[in-house]
Amino acid sequence: MSWKDLLDHRLLFVTGKGGTGKTSLAAAIGLRCAVEGRRTVVVEIENHAPTLPSVLGVRSSYQPQFAAPNLAVCNLTWDHALEDWLALNLPIERVRHLVQSNRIVQTFLVATPGAQETVILSKIVALLESWDTVVVDLPASGHALSLLRVPAITIRMVRSGPIRTRALAILGRLRAKDVATLLVSMPEDTIVTETLETADRFRREVPEIAIGAVVLNRSSLPTFTDSERELLERLSSRTNLPAEDEELLLAGRWEHSLEQATREALERLAPIGAPIHDFPRLGALGGFAGGPERVIQQMAAAIARKSLGVP
Repeated sequence: MSWKDLLDHRLLFVTGKGGTGKTSLAAAIGLRCAVEGRRTVVVEIENHAPTLPSVLGVRSSYQPQFAAPNLAVCNLTWDHALEDWLALNLPIERVRHLVQSNRIVQTFLVATPGAQETVILSKIVALLESWDTVVVDLPASGHALSLLRVPAITIRMVRSGPIRTRALAILGRLRAKDVATLLVSMPEDTIVTETLETADRFRREVPEIAIGAVVLNRSSLPTFTDSERELLERLSSRTNLPAEDEELLLAGRWEHSLEQATREALERLAPIGAPIHDFPRLGALGGFAGGPERVIQQMAAAIARKSLGVP
C-alpha cells in the first residue's frame, strides 16, 4: 500500500515497540492529512503523560484541541469516555447521574472484561462522525493488541446488552476498507524481531484490521559505492593513521554499519507481506533545530514526497 493510499484511509492505527518513533509518525501523518485539507484528529489513549503536546505544541485533553489548521489532538481517558458512553446508552440525565455516582456500578464497569476497551474504541469510532481522518497513536504493540482484540472477544463472551451491541458496531467499522494499521519498526535486531511477532499476532488475533504497511524508521539507504566500500575495508586494516583520518574512518564505518543494518532489516521484514516504507534518520544534519515540532514538519514533508513518488 503506497503512502498515497494510506493517507486516503479514514482511520489509521499506529503502533510499534516503544521508542521507535510511532508517536512522531502519527503526528506527522496527521499534519500531512491536515495540509491536504482533511479535518484530522490525532488520538492518544489513556496517556497520563501525553506526548503529543511536545511534538505538536498544544496542550492535550479529552476534547480535541486544534494544533494547526484542520489538525487537532486529544487524549482519550476512561472516565470521560464513560460519560460519553452513558450519554449514548442512557439518554435520561437523571438515570445517567445515578449510574455515574454509584460506586458499586463503577466498580462493576471497571471489572467487567472488555468494558473499558469497548468504551474507548467506541469513542474512537464516534470521532469518525465529525472528523475526516482519525490517526490513533496506539500504546506499544502488546497493549495495542489487547485493546483491538476486545470487540471480537466481547461478542463471544457477552450474549446481549449494550456492550455486545456496541462491540458488534465497532467490529463492523474496523472491518471497513478505510481502516488500516501501520507497524513502526527500526533497523535493530530486537525491534525487527518484535515487529515480526506483532505482525503475526495481528493476523491471528485481529484479522479484521488490515496491516497497511510497515514503516522502517531511522533507516539508512545505501550511499557507498563498491569502490568506496573496498577503500573502507583497506583503510580499516591500517594502523597508525593520523587522528583526523581515524575520525573520518570511524564515521565511515558507522555509516556503513547503519546501511547494512537497514538492508538486513528490510530483508527480515519482507515475509510480513505488507509494503515496507523506509523512513530517513531526520535531524542527522542539524534538522533538530527548532525542536520536536520541526522534526514533525520534516517527517510530514517526507511523507508528502513519498506520496508523490519522490524519493
